[in-house]
Amino acid sequence: MKNKKIIVTLAVSCILLIPDSLSQTLNYTSTDDAHVVIKGTATMHSWKLSSETMMSEVIFNTGNGETIESLESVMFTLEKTTLESDRSRMARDAHEEMDADNHPRISFRSNGNGNIERNGDEYRVTATGDLTISGITRQVSVEATCIKTGDEMVCTGTRDLKMTDYDIDPPTVMLGAIRTHDDVTVEFRIVYSQ
Repeated sequence: MKNKKIIVTLAVSCILLIPDSLSQTLNYTSTDDAHVVIKGTATMHSWKLSSETMMSEVIFNTGNGETIESLESVMFTLEKTTLESDRSRMARDAHEEMDADNHPRISFRSNGNGNIERNGDEYRVTATGDLTISGITRQVSVEATCIKTGDEMVCTGTRDLKMTDYDIDPPTVMLGAIRTHDDVTVEFRIVYSQ
């Protein structure tokens, strides 16, 4: 009778441990092949700032095998002074308005609320978390389309923002004759590797 209880206990323990042993995490880190563009408009022209220097990490949970089932976390950091423009004054004004001296980074950190829809090797990922710009943090949702090829994953997406949500005054030029508009669009393409 005692042996029977031990066998039953071991069997139940094995059954409870099986899901954990099948579940794994896939850790991805951004490579040098990354590009972020911030686009906006002004009274006389459109403008953009871009950077190819950032750091990002993504952790996915898998079922058995390599199939991604859920998003565990996303972290993204960009140094503001890496944002450049073909108009040097535009970049300088943007760094100043974003208070790059006192708040040098733009960062995003997910809070664990994520969603994934799969279509073959393509994943539509939605991450909700805290976006911090110029010392102001707002909760946002970011959507990306990610394509997995071997140990690499390429994620692309866009997100519309308002500068004033982060206490950034849209820059002006020529004593206010040219004003940038409040709405901006952030576009990104990041290549990750395991």
